Amino acid sequence: MINKSENDIYKLIADILETDELTIKKSKKLSQIEEWDSLNHLNILIKLDVLFKNKVNSISEMGEADSVQKIIKLLKENKLIS
Repeated sequence: MINKSENDIYKLIADILETDELTIKKSKKLSQIEEWDSLNHLNILIKLDVLFKNKVNSISEMGEADSVQKIIKLLKENKLIS
């Protein structure tokens, strides 16, 4: 397992969306974040796949994850973060 935490995921997503981590943590859905759009959703998935050495693209549910919490849940279920 790559040694990454939930906070690392919040930071990565905040960086991509050019917003702060608190905004990311408080949001219930990515669509509630003003900077989110489908292109940035794709950027998030690409960056996660690079970070986890091509293991994210095999998680079929990841494309439909509509919240950071769902993304983190899927990463945990697939043992990419603890």
